Amino acid sequence: TPKLDSWSARVTWNPTPNWAAQVSHGFIKEPEATHAGENEHRTTVSIHYANRRLKAMGAFSAKNRDPGDTLTAWLAEANYDLTDHHKLFARIENVKNDELFHDHADPLHDRAFRVTKLQGGYAWTTPLGDSPFALSVGGSMSAYIKPDALDAAYGNNPWGYTLFTRLSLGH
Repeated sequence: TPKLDSWSARVTWNPTPNWAAQVSHGFIKEPEATHAGENEHRTTVSIHYANRRLKAMGAFSAKNRDPGDTLTAWLAEANYDLTDHHKLFARIENVKNDELFHDHADPLHDRAFRVTKLQGGYAWTTPLGDSPFALSVGGSMSAYIKPDALDAAYGNNPWGYTLFTRLSLGH
């Protein structure tokens, strides 16, 4: 039978129609099979802003293993509508992660590395007639900043791209 051995709480604040903020904290009893005996405390904080053309967010999180290290991450992202059809977006994400090498024999197994992802993109969006649906077509490019110790596994200058189509409900 399942045990209720974990908990979480969140507080949100919306001081104006354009602004929102939240703070959350949770305790999870032994969430990872690969880290038996370790509990986790997870905390997040974020702030959001939105108006007709600009949507932006900044966020921070911390995963504190007990016993163990605290791994943190932060991100900032924004979407800007140049017009009703043309949209730009950008994101910066920075993560400290110790699960990049799953082989226990690897000398980098369980070592924490901080990696940053930079992403920017464009989307063209159009409503589908009088329906509540819209279609978007777009793409993005990503580049990564990482420690040299990861070069053998991830290359000297890793990058990527995404092409996408999206069907959305609402405009």
